Amino acid sequence: MAAMSRLRLFVKTPQGERVYDVDRDEVVVGRDPAVDVSFDDRRASRRHCRLVRHPDGWHLADLQSSNGTTLNGNAVVEARLTEGDRIGVGQAVLTVSFPEAREGMLTVSRPVGSAVPPSRTPRDELADLRREVRALNHLVALNRRIAEAEEEGALLDAILDAAIELLGASRGLLLLSAEDHVTVRRARRPGGLPLEDPAASVSVTVAQAAIRDRHSIVTADAVADARFERAASIVGMNLRSVVCVPLLAGDLALGAVYLDDADRAGAFDARDVALLEAFAAQAALALQHCRQRKEAADRRREAVRQARRAERLNERLRKVLKKRTTALRQAREDLVKQADELSLKYRYDQIVGRSAAMRDVLRLVDRVTDLSLPVLVVGESGTGKELIARAIHFNGPRRRARIVGENCGAVPETLMESEFFGYVRGAFTGAVRDHAGLFEQADKGTLFLDEVGETSLEMQKKLLRVLEEGEVRRVGGKASVPVDVRIVSATNRDLAEMLKDGRFREDLYYRLAGVVIALPPLRDRKDDIEPLVAHFLAEAGAGAPLTLEPATLELLLAYDWPGNVRELRNEIRRVAALHAGGSIRPEHLSPRITAYRPPDPERLAGRQLRTLVEDLERRVLRSSLQRHAWNKSRAAEELGLSRLGLRKKLERYGLDEEQPGGRAPAGDGAEPTDGPGEGAEGPDLPEMADDDEPITE
Repeated sequence: MAAMSRLRLFVKTPQGERVYDVDRDEVVVGRDPAVDVSFDDRRASRRHCRLVRHPDGWHLADLQSSNGTTLNGNAVVEARLTEGDRIGVGQAVLTVSFPEAREGMLTVSRPVGSAVPPSRTPRDELADLRREVRALNHLVALNRRIAEAEEEGALLDAILDAAIELLGASRGLLLLSAEDHVTVRRARRPGGLPLEDPAASVSVTVAQAAIRDRHSIVTADAVADARFERAASIVGMNLRSVVCVPLLAGDLALGAVYLDDADRAGAFDARDVALLEAFAAQAALALQHCRQRKEAADRRREAVRQARRAERLNERLRKVLKKRTTALRQAREDLVKQADELSLKYRYDQIVGRSAAMRDVLRLVDRVTDLSLPVLVVGESGTGKELIARAIHFNGPRRRARIVGENCGAVPETLMESEFFGYVRGAFTGAVRDHAGLFEQADKGTLFLDEVGETSLEMQKKLLRVLEEGEVRRVGGKASVPVDVRIVSATNRDLAEMLKDGRFREDLYYRLAGVVIALPPLRDRKDDIEPLVAHFLAEAGAGAPLTLEPATLELLLAYDWPGNVRELRNEIRRVAALHAGGSIRPEHLSPRITAYRPPDPERLAGRQLRTLVEDLERRVLRSSLQRHAWNKSRAAEELGLSRLGLRKKLERYGLDEEQPGGRAPAGDGAEPTDGPGEGAEGPDLPEMADDDEPITE
């Protein structure tokens, strides 16, 4: 009974022909406009008969009509219906058909072609059978033609030509569904001839209804069909016979096949509709498979394209990797070569500079690092003595212990003993707990004594005792504490001169100067200025990268840098902070650098080097104080000195007594000079405030 679950009625009346697809359990037929199948016929009762679905199929029941109901020419009150039965209601004939159920079918009433004649002979039945056989053979041939189409355009042509040929239509159009509308993709006449104006040759109303409702629409006379009274395209084209079948592929409505005949009324009958529906189902599957093949081909092409793109990217990556590998190999070779040239055992990443003078220094550092001898680092302030001390510690056997450092010149004399040796609770006012001194803190490690030349003779004696005995006694304590430290000391003073003057103990000097490392001033290794500048710029690292103009680099190379590397670092930091991004031009540098002129050797002839250095230092100090209205804090900041260091220098040169408008200090009338002589080891040069802080790691 599954094949009889749906009912189709082909209704022929004097007014025309219609077809009804029924998906309900009961259908009422009569003259009343409110019934399911209604037509204007005075011989029919208002409620003439009804068709009811029973478990065994559909049944016909007369509703006590005035003129009765006939089934295949015989009057009946109730009867079971079979395929092809003809029901007579007044002048109307209803032909019964049971098409296969279609998923989601809706009830639609629409015109149809000619109905089955009220009386048929065996000859007619045989003719119909032969016609169906020919149609099926034709359908198979058309499906074979569709299957041979490779791409969508050729397939659409084959589908439409086959549909026109199958039903003998005078025109045909193939419409495909878009998101919210349908588009005419093909419009042809028999023989593959194109239509001149496809858009004006189709009723979009009919096509949209067929696609929306997923049902075929057929009419024998479209102009007279009341359902299309508002369709201007139908009226304008004066259409007669029209059939429109949706292209259904599962749940998808791909479009519709639209055929019409402007000359013949009733050109398409029920068999034509069934045949075209079967053909449309095959065509829809073919179209869907064609699209799926195209999508698969597109995906394959995209995959190939992406694979080729990935291969190109991989090739580019391989080239970049090869280039970088080559560069890295070259860099390693350069490092090995450089290490071979320097003959260095350790790395000195924090020490920038590979000039000849610095190579000699690093070779010496390399040799003394593993020794237990004390090291004395001498050189002008700002040459990097602390970096050498740290390199000796972190490359040496004591690297796992601490390095502790202190600037001896920054510790007041009264606090120096407690700072270095520690104290016990109650030793003096404020000693609320025991405190380990620097020697104890550096036990098993390294003690860095910066500016050791600034210590007093009394403190020198106490330091000598600790170095000789290897133990310290805290201030206020009675017991001695053994200590094991390696001493690395540094000074910018001429200790040999201080030994002669009795300002430094000779026995302490030999205790500290197991190995003496002399750091060259920056003016003696100007090859290192450019890499130092690059290092300090990278170290600043704020904002856009900075570059040096050639003229700026020339000024930096020409300047003698009395403050050495520290002065250069401060200058680059200042420039980087004030001029973020772009190029560093000469006007960005400090006035002392841009105004500097190398000293004239002729003018300096006959003068002692020490006097020249002192004159230069005095002039620089006085100039800075004058620029800052004798504000010592600002002058110390500009010169890279601690306030204590500036005060000592002012006392040394007598400038602390000089005020604006006051007298000039004695001995200040010597001829000024433009700078220190080459290779000078003069008196105190500028030192940084950070030297005042102890090192603790």
